[in-house]
Amino acid sequence: MKQIRRAAFLLVMVVLLGTGGLVLQLNRVYIQQQQSRLADKGQFFQREFSATARVTTTKLKQLQEQTHVKVAVFDARNHLLFPAGGPHADLIDSVIEFQAKPNAGKSEQLRVAGHSQTAYLFRQKPLTFVLYTPQQNLWQPFWWQGVALLGALCGLAGLSGLIFAGYVYCERRSLRRVQQQLRQIGKQQPPAPVLLKPSDHYYALEQTIAQVNQQFQAQVALAKNERRNFTRFIDHLTIGVLLLDIQGQVIAHNAAAAKMLDQTISRVPHSYLNDVHDFTLSRLIKQAFATEKSQHAAIKLVPEPERYLDVNVVWMKRQTVTSTYQVAVLLYDMTAVKQIQQMQLDFVSNVSHELKTPVTSISGFAETLLAGAQDDPKARQEFLEIINTESKRLAALIQDIIALSRGQQQPARLETVALRPTIEKLLVPLQQTIRQKQIHVQLNVAQSAKLMTDRQKFEQIVKNLIINALVYNRTTGQLTITAYPQKNGWQLDFNDTGLGIGADDQKRIFERFYRVDKARSRHQGGTGLGLAIVHNLVTILGGKIQVTSQLGVGSTFSLYFPEKPQAVKLTKN
Repeated sequence: MKQIRRAAFLLVMVVLLGTGGLVLQLNRVYIQQQQSRLADKGQFFQREFSATARVTTTKLKQLQEQTHVKVAVFDARNHLLFPAGGPHADLIDSVIEFQAKPNAGKSEQLRVAGHSQTAYLFRQKPLTFVLYTPQQNLWQPFWWQGVALLGALCGLAGLSGLIFAGYVYCERRSLRRVQQQLRQIGKQQPPAPVLLKPSDHYYALEQTIAQVNQQFQAQVALAKNERRNFTRFIDHLTIGVLLLDIQGQVIAHNAAAAKMLDQTISRVPHSYLNDVHDFTLSRLIKQAFATEKSQHAAIKLVPEPERYLDVNVVWMKRQTVTSTYQVAVLLYDMTAVKQIQQMQLDFVSNVSHELKTPVTSISGFAETLLAGAQDDPKARQEFLEIINTESKRLAALIQDIIALSRGQQQPARLETVALRPTIEKLLVPLQQTIRQKQIHVQLNVAQSAKLMTDRQKFEQIVKNLIINALVYNRTTGQLTITAYPQKNGWQLDFNDTGLGIGADDQKRIFERFYRVDKARSRHQGGTGLGLAIVHNLVTILGGKIQVTSQLGVGSTFSLYFPEKPQAVKLTKN
């Protein structure tokens, strides 16, 4: 637009200068023509007065009227003889200068300065004749017409200027709209519609910009959708993911990484050191940037909760185009695997220890009997009873291990189980223990209470809990079994008045081979697997179990069974 204005200004100036120069040149020619005509008239006067020796006033007036010029006659002393008023003093000065010249006898044509007069002087002794006429410029005869024309031209120029200004304003307004649209597109904002007429010079540009904007918005929407899909993908990964750029800034992450690192990770790009506080992990990332190679290590996060992570820091090869992600930190939570491995080791160790104790006792007392103790009836009877007790304990241990293994391997077989008759049946073989410890058993279970479950597993659960409540109950204690309906299921409570369980032990009582009082448990013949079996079977049946206990007061084991178990794959019998 500036170039257009400059070109228009230059064009106007060229036209004005050219017109002015042309007018001045024509005016010069016009003045020369005036001077030429005055010279012709002067020569005419010379011829007229050279033919007669007498110059009269009448003759001068007649020639003035005939030639339309003014005549002044001076004598040798520069006295004005004709006319009476005479010319302007400037002309008299010119006459004096003319007569003072050596060649004053010749004719001379001059222009009188200050009054724009053209004079023709010639001498015819003793007189000097001066023919003079006002010198007119080319435009003087048309002065008023020129003024009117100039006014018209100025008005036309003003109108043209207004038209041009309006045109420039419209053009600039259209251009500003297009520029505003481009700025909004550059800021990824929805551009305001630019409504231009098809005759507008920027209409084609605006249409092209609109098409480009549509394609750009489509590409932006596609990129956003791909980014959302990518973010959604990594958010659903079970492994922790941290994506870093070349500067070490965290560009993207998922919830698993935040959970594993126990940090609240910001979505705003920031240094990975804000989130990675473990020295080993931060060193792996630093080595990946330094060597431009992938790194791998298994690390242990010391702060609570203790976690074992298998870490892969993947260095991505550089590309020709600038990539958003340069390093991917992949975190695999191996805590559960480590715990399972430790549980397996603990299980093997506990089984070995539990088997070793009765086997050692049986072997030791058998060797004692063989060494001669069998000849002593009292010692023989005592040792045989010990061997029998340890054998039963060994058999119970093996039976519990088999039950625990079968519970994990065999699917549940559903059938309708009447709760009260089943519990009463399980109490029959335990009546001797109940009478010996004088325990009062109260059964708060309705006759109509029924549950869809696996009978064998349900009986194993109830039997283990009843035995546990009897064994660890005090003499003349109480055992209360209550069943009442819950939302979409049944709840069974086994409440005893036994020794109780400490708060710390309550967290681990469902672990295999865990005993609250190991010496007392072995003395009572426990294997440490009873509650582990209960927990395992309840989980298989889709239920839940929890314990509330107080030392010296007693314990309550609460079980919830759903009406339609869905936690595991079941086959109905």
